[in-house]
This record gives sequence, structure tokens and C-alpha cells, in this order.
Amino acid sequence: MPKIITDKKKIYELLTRGVENVYPSKGFLEARLQEGKQLTLYTGYDPTAPTLHIGHAITMMKLRQFQDLGHKVIMLIGDFTGMIGDPDKSSARVQLTRKEVLANCREYKKQASSILDFKGANAVEVRYNSAWLGKLKFADVLELTSHFTVQRMLERDMFEKRTKEEKPIYIHEFLYPVMQAYDSVAMNVDGEVGGNDQTFNMLAGRDLMKELKKKEKFVLTTKLLVDSSGVKMGKSEGNMVALSDAPEDMFGKVMSWTDGMIQNGFELCT
Repeated sequence: MPKIITDKKKIYELLTRGVENVYPSKGFLEARLQEGKQLTLYTGYDPTAPTLHIGHAITMMKLRQFQDLGHKVIMLIGDFTGMIGDPDKSSARVQLTRKEVLANCREYKKQASSILDFKGANAVEVRYNSAWLGKLKFADVLELTSHFTVQRMLERDMFEKRTKEEKPIYIHEFLYPVMQAYDSVAMNVDGEVGGNDQTFNMLAGRDLMKELKKKEKFVLTTKLLVDSSGVKMGKSEGNMVALSDAPEDMFGKVMSWTDGMIQNGFELCT
């Protein structure tokens, strides 16, 4: 097992730089990090496009901070959840085939290796959630859904928006947070890192861990990189800086950012 580093300055930066929120609290996670015991945590990446982008890099840099402190990091590829897709504010996502998601994530590890360390004594582990979600029987799914209420699901901002606009919400979209919540249980992790747009899904996993594992899972959410109009930069919005881009293309895209984006970009991307 690697040496666990409890340097207060490094822990402070981990808990503050680019961080939106920590659940149940920053004090809770700080205490866990000061214990000197190895924690296991993860971030999930759905392969809905063939490249990771700078928004993914933000969570990866946070994962790297945990890794450098000696903690166990899992890069979870959502090859099962990616076939459904995280619910959108306007309409149901077009479902992808298994062949499509596997083709999309083929280069993910290579792209992520510019930030995460996949070698050595404390190498990042790559896992795929089809390993457990694909094996669930219908009775298992029913048991999992019994831990969630429709009212709780409707609290999610995109569902709330579509309800007000009288746009349809499909049952399989309700199952997405359930599946993502089960990822935490299946891997029996101590924590999860993700963008603040994933707060609902990650807290669903936190609740399910409490009920099924009697375990207090921490959730760390990072700030989002947004454009000048406040829209998240990513593949859904068509304004992403891809990790597969040539350096000169990355440079050109970043140089086109407005002045108002620079401070946030500096905090999140360095």
C-alpha cells in the first residue's frame, strides 16, 4: 500500500481549489483525510462521445490530488449507463447501442493518462459499470427502486423544468440516478467526485450507501467551466475543448475565451 500523505496544506488545496461543495461537510472529509488511512473514491464518465474534454479534466485533476496523497482512485466508465444517458432538461436523450458506447470509450484511458497515473504502486483502476448493472435481474431493480420516491426524483432540476413545461419524462430516465447510485454500492467506495451538475445523482448514491451499506460516503462536487453566457462547456453544448485536440487547437480555443472566463478557467484548469 502506498504511503498516505496527511500534509495539511495539500489537503486544504484539495478541499478548496475548484470545489463547489463537499457532503456531508468539508470538515468530515478533512478528518477522514487526516486519519492516514487509504480511501477509495471514483468519478464516472459516460462514453457518449469519442473524446473526453476539458470539463472532464477538471474532475481528473481533483482525482489526481487524491491519488498523489496515496488514496485509491477508480476511473469508472459508464458503458451501461451511457446507453441511456444522463437525463437532459429539454427531452429524453437518444439511446446508444453497446457497440457505440464501447467505440466511444476506446481512447478514454489514453486521453486520461495525461492527468491520471495508471502505472505504479497506486495506479488508477479502470472499471466498467456493465460488470454489475448488466447482471441485475428485474427483481433486483425493483428492490433498488424501492429506496427512491417519485417526489424525490421530481426534485431534480431537469425533471422539474420538464414538468412545468409539460414535456414528457420517461420511466427509464428515472432509472438513471438509481443505476448511478448503485455504482457506489457495487464498488463499496468511500467517496465520489464529480461536477456540480451531477450533485443529484451523487447524493442518490450517498443515500443508497447509507441504507444498504450503513456507510457514510462523501461527495465532492467541482465548479463547472462555463462560457460567457453561463452555459457549461462540454460535448452537449458543442463548445468543448477536447483532450484529443492538437495543442495548437486547444490554445486557439482557450484564447477565444472572454476575459470574464479567465479567472474561473485558471482556477479549474491548472
